[in-house]
Amino acid sequence: MTFPRFAFKRRGKEPDEWFLKVRIMKHGFLRRLLDRVEKIDKEQIVDYMREIAQERDLLALIFESMIEGMMVIDSEETVLYINQSARDILNLDAGATTPDRPLERVLVNPHLLAVCRECIQSPTPILSREYHLDLPEGERFLYVNMIPLKNKTQRVSSLFLFMDVTEQKAQEKKLREAEKLAALTTLSAGMSHEIRNPLNSLSIHLQLLERQLKKKGVDDKETSENLAVITNEIKRLNNVIETFLSAVRPTQPQLRLVNLYTLITDTLTLMEPEFRQHGIRVALHEEGEWPYIKADEVLMKQAVINILRNAIEAIIQQQDETRAARPGEVVISMVRDGDTVNLIFSDNGRGIDREDLKHIFEPYFTTKPNGTGLGLMIVDRIIREHQGALSAHSEPGQGTQLAITLPVAAESPRLLEHGSSHPDGTAPGVSRMV
Repeated sequence: MTFPRFAFKRRGKEPDEWFLKVRIMKHGFLRRLLDRVEKIDKEQIVDYMREIAQERDLLALIFESMIEGMMVIDSEETVLYINQSARDILNLDAGATTPDRPLERVLVNPHLLAVCRECIQSPTPILSREYHLDLPEGERFLYVNMIPLKNKTQRVSSLFLFMDVTEQKAQEKKLREAEKLAALTTLSAGMSHEIRNPLNSLSIHLQLLERQLKKKGVDDKETSENLAVITNEIKRLNNVIETFLSAVRPTQPQLRLVNLYTLITDTLTLMEPEFRQHGIRVALHEEGEWPYIKADEVLMKQAVINILRNAIEAIIQQQDETRAARPGEVVISMVRDGDTVNLIFSDNGRGIDREDLKHIFEPYFTTKPNGTGLGLMIVDRIIREHQGALSAHSEPGQGTQLAITLPVAAESPRLLEHGSSHPDGTAPGVSRMV
């Protein structure tokens, strides 16, 4: 990837005062000006200084408006200049704007410091090199350009250009996953057809065999048990095929206006016996108005049930592993954000390791002893078919958060507002306990 020559964005900040350090005029012009300074009157000097200031301000505006982050570092690893984009991309504090600071005091993160030092050691330009940084706030992908700045005899400093491509990488990953899923769907449809035909044939011949044995008066207990095992295994294999196809096969949701509050509370009512059985407390918390969404109610309830059952299993697993008396808890939060609504399902279960978290939406990936590895994949497919997004955050031993983001229906007939009553008569804006 190459950087555009100039890319600007509006900013509301004035350029740093110390930007005067940048030499914006050719040395020859300044030398000639100084040589003639005694012959130039005051007004001409003021005009020259005004032109210099205007050029300085123009370059400052250009550098501060670039989308790319820019940083200049001299041969002694002293930072001479950082623009606003570099401060944003590298997540630097306000003190990083101070000039002439040592590089190690500006880039306190060891990963970023190592990247810059590696580039400084290069005698030749570095163009569009990609770096993957595993930072505390999450993964970051940077494209870095480094250009040595030289005078007539030697290298005096290094010009760095940074571009954050983390979002672009995420979009590319989603595209690759969609392509893989499409290929998997096509393959699975063909394979299921080829597997079902012999299974159906086996099932039919097994029924014929059972009838023939009965006609001949064969009443062998061991034979009957073996035939029952074969029958059950055929049914189980058929069920595996159906479950897999439901996970990967695209569906056509029957969209209609759905009251999100009613959808969630109806699902909680349905699952209340399971929560009570395991002593798990459920809280429903809302921030803002409960909206209507365009959804297939059956599919959306299936997605919510899968998420809640995962939470129940994670809590049980945590209690079994730690043998702690900590009560299980699931919190469902609704947060309005403009034209979208976020549903956040939080539990205090076992949690998921960071490396495993990257794979939880992949087919047949599971961390549970008896898991199928298809539940969250089905949830992800349902949410995407509703033009939404599903994300996950987890801390091992602390619990997991799954967040569903959905568009709000434009033609909502009525919104449940703060201060009004819910359909069940409870007050909004507080947690409701199951």
